[in-house]
Amino acid sequence: MLGEEASSDDIAAGQQRTDTAGQAVKVTLRLPPDQAALLAARARTADVAQGAYVAALLHGIPPAPLPSDHAAAMQALIASTDRLAAISVDLSAFLRLLGHVPSAELERYRAGLRGLVDDVREHLASAASLISELRPARRPRP
Repeated sequence: MLGEEASSDDIAAGQQRTDTAGQAVKVTLRLPPDQAALLAARARTADVAQGAYVAALLHGIPPAPLPSDHAAAMQALIASTDRLAAISVDLSAFLRLLGHVPSAELERYRAGLRGLVDDVREHLASAASLISELRPARRPRP
């Protein structure tokens, strides 16, 4: 039933369309207790709000449950990114120190380090974006 498109008869029978321009509206669903519990459990497993879960179903894309090791993977990614950020700071400091040594022989090392610093910063930017995308959509309950 969720996969069916609304017909003009449905709309004429009292369902009016309004342009909400991305605004969220409150909808009340009346479900039997077992189905309400199932909706709550599946939304919790997918780590989304129940409204977001139902909206995804309407689009034909039910949210996938998070893997059981999602929290551990997030912590590992954050810890790794923190260590890499510290390495980036140390590399930048070492590069500045090398800049004070006037030697043409060191230039190829400086160029290599500059490239490495740029690569690390690029990786940190993409990792930060990934971390923000992978964070749960809702806050955990206390």
